[in-house]
Amino acid sequence: MCGIAGLILKNPTGDSLVPKLKALSKLLQHRGPDGEGFLLADSKKCTPYFDLFPPAAHSALNYSPLKKIPENEQSSTLGFVHRRLSILDLSEKGHQPMCNRTSKLWITYNGEVYNYRELRQELENVGYKFSSESDTEVIINAYSYWGEKCVEKFNGMWAFCIYDSEKNTCFASRDRLGVKPFYYTNTSSFFAFASEQKALVGAGLVKAEVNKKALHNYLVNAQLENETQNFFEHIQELWPGHNLTFNLHSKALNVTCFYSLNNHITLENNALSDEELIAKIASAFHRSVEIRLRSDVDVGTCLSGGIDSSAIAVSISDITQQPFHCFTSVFRNTSINEEHFADIVALKTGAKHHKIEPTLKGFLSELDELIYSQDIPIWDTSTYAQYKVMALAKETGIKVVLDGQGADELFGGYHHHFLATWNHYFSTGKFKTAFQNIQHASDSIPHPFLFFLKERLKQMVDVKTQKLSGLLKKEFITEHPVSNPSQYFNDLNQQLVHDIYTTRLKSFLKCEDRCGMWHSVESRVPFSDDVELINLMFSFDPNRKIQKGTSKYLLREALKSKLPREIYERKDKKGFETPSKEWLKKLRAEMITEILGSDLNFIRNEKIKQFHSDNDYQNKLLFRLFIYCRWKKRFAA
Repeated sequence: MCGIAGLILKNPTGDSLVPKLKALSKLLQHRGPDGEGFLLADSKKCTPYFDLFPPAAHSALNYSPLKKIPENEQSSTLGFVHRRLSILDLSEKGHQPMCNRTSKLWITYNGEVYNYRELRQELENVGYKFSSESDTEVIINAYSYWGEKCVEKFNGMWAFCIYDSEKNTCFASRDRLGVKPFYYTNTSSFFAFASEQKALVGAGLVKAEVNKKALHNYLVNAQLENETQNFFEHIQELWPGHNLTFNLHSKALNVTCFYSLNNHITLENNALSDEELIAKIASAFHRSVEIRLRSDVDVGTCLSGGIDSSAIAVSISDITQQPFHCFTSVFRNTSINEEHFADIVALKTGAKHHKIEPTLKGFLSELDELIYSQDIPIWDTSTYAQYKVMALAKETGIKVVLDGQGADELFGGYHHHFLATWNHYFSTGKFKTAFQNIQHASDSIPHPFLFFLKERLKQMVDVKTQKLSGLLKKEFITEHPVSNPSQYFNDLNQQLVHDIYTTRLKSFLKCEDRCGMWHSVESRVPFSDDVELINLMFSFDPNRKIQKGTSKYLLREALKSKLPREIYERKDKKGFETPSKEWLKKLRAEMITEILGSDLNFIRNEKIKQFHSDNDYQNKLLFRLFIYCRWKKRFAA
């Protein structure tokens, strides 16, 4: 797990790339404090360099940097940066940027391809030889052998760029659901990329200007990074499941899709009985966790006490038969506290249980750093809970944790997923089945019939604009499309795909990456980047995912023999939450003062001065305005 960046000049200017590359490296050092490497290249040669981390005296690899990077080197038109967090092959053999044996291919890479051992064996069988034990070398040789189609063989999370000196191209790729980040800017003068937006901005490659549509999406639609155009004007995001090719000769940039979940929705496994399907899911999940334990450093896990994180914890225990570290965010004396459930799992697995209790005072004192770590504004205080859990892992000396992001989106874990199944039954004329399913949901959803009617009404009636107009000017609200947050499909798989790419998981994974990497902790997500598990979960009738009024039915049953009874029978849902309603009430005066002092031309100042609402939606909007003001001070002042 690392930080990557690159800069390509489209026309030689006589200027040195080095100052910008060193700035990019410094801005990404939190992602990789264990090592640093540079590559400078022109049409004739490629040379690796070091700056702050000299190589081992006995290094003899063709990618070992033997020279300190020269500040005024002016002939190079391409530069790569790599910041290393050592996880696999801790020796100097894992150094990056890395090249293949012919020195024709160079890579800077962030992520983990967990099936690297199997791919390495496959490549060795056709004659490839390896110098390291890293997955990086597997990727570069896989590209050499399979070309751009190599990514279709990877199981894991990745963002990388390969310079092919023979083809004079750069090939970049991002994993299927976007666990690892890749941002770029393409101007008339240069093409540049980085793991984080702040690196491109801080290095002076992009001005800190706000994209107006992205700001509208954040404030009005409560959405972040739902389009390739980023919160920063002139920064693009390489979309999950996409490749990018930049031709250094023609300067042409081409983006193509290699994986779309919609293309993998089938009924291939629908003929299986529930028992057979559950057994297949249990096997796939076990394998997913097992290969994500491949590491040359200790691996721990986040543990909320819910089904998802508990499933991971009991699986780690079952696979390793060893004590491991787990990390929990607690909020004692509140209704959202899950400490009791986390304790049950920790006791069953014999885990070394570490706990942190985030506070409002701590949130305020660390808010500016939290916002900076995320690159873009946050939309909820729950990000702070995740941020503190990762800080706790770092303090404990753990560099790798597993986390449960993505389980809800694979298995159907949210209340609105019930709606999608009910909508399907009603739309296909199965009224009796629909009513029976709604009735059965009473254990999971209080008053499910009333819930169904309210949500259907929200789909038809726009109540959002009226609430927004209490704080925002009408012309700002209507400047871009206003989406209905109550967007429900008549098919659960389509609802899940929407959640994965548009409204939920993609944003959660962004926070997962930034919270972990700010503290130099690699977060692995078995539910979100295991292609075999993902494809399996979209290979049968989606209505089988919610049965007997129980969400994530198939996951519960797959882990039933391993989970403590109290966890298996849980029907409530919390996650890494914070007591946000209480916090926002206490913050109200400070938020209003901050907003009014920020000279925003799209707010209704008099309404905000008088603001005193118990409406949850309006309080969340006030919070987003407050966060945007703090973000603006940090990035775009």
